[in-house]
Amino acid sequence: MTVTDVDVRTLEVLTDEELSVLTSGPGVVVTPYLDTVPDAALDAVRRTAFRGLVSRGLVDTPDPSAADRAAGEVLVREDVRSTVTLREAARTVVAVARTATGRQDFWYAHVVHEVVLLEEVGPDGLHRFALARAADLPELLVAAAIAPGAADGTGEPVHLDAEVDAEAPPELAVRLGEAHLRADVVKVEAGPVGSPARSHRPVLTGVWTGSKGSWSVLADPATASVSAHPRRVEELAERLRDLAREAVEEQEGVFA
Repeated sequence: MTVTDVDVRTLEVLTDEELSVLTSGPGVVVTPYLDTVPDAALDAVRRTAFRGLVSRGLVDTPDPSAADRAAGEVLVREDVRSTVTLREAARTVVAVARTATGRQDFWYAHVVHEVVLLEEVGPDGLHRFALARAADLPELLVAAAIAPGAADGTGEPVHLDAEVDAEAPPELAVRLGEAHLRADVVKVEAGPVGSPARSHRPVLTGVWTGSKGSWSVLADPATASVSAHPRRVEELAERLRDLAREAVEEQEGVFA
């Protein structure tokens, strides 16, 4: 199966500030625009977002001047309500931070039993949602994290006995710098919205791919070490598929 065979249903696009009105909190998802808003301006931004939701027909309320959902009775359009409900219900999320030449964005797969809510977040704070089957997550993750036309990596592995954020050796930095796409992939347990962060830090896998080679970079906070390995593209793809399958299998009853 390839990603072209996957049935993905496009849903509504929402902003950081609109989601702050509709949800109990961001959970594990970044809010690039809202993070730049001073605390003193948050209420005004939320009021504007709420009025925008009303004008777009995404919510209905007898008092359009209200600042948020708590201010009165609010009816949320069914598809938007379903999106928000799935997003908050997910207890396993596959998160990908992607960096390419001139751009950076974030990709999330919120897994809820047999379905997965996809969320792409740009630096402008726009959240683009889509719905797919959880069984298709492996191919969706591969498409999200590996550059088209990527070539197999060559050379020897590099091991760093240093802090995770330590500077890489120049020769390794040059090799990794040739990658067209850097994707930092992690599977996290979202937990209830608003819950404190979990005490352990998940292992982060960096996938660096391009026409001049492909590498995996594993950062393990438990050992404060980093290792970089040249990889075949198909080997990287299978590792990503395994991670996606783990996320799906953690959902109780999916394969019952």
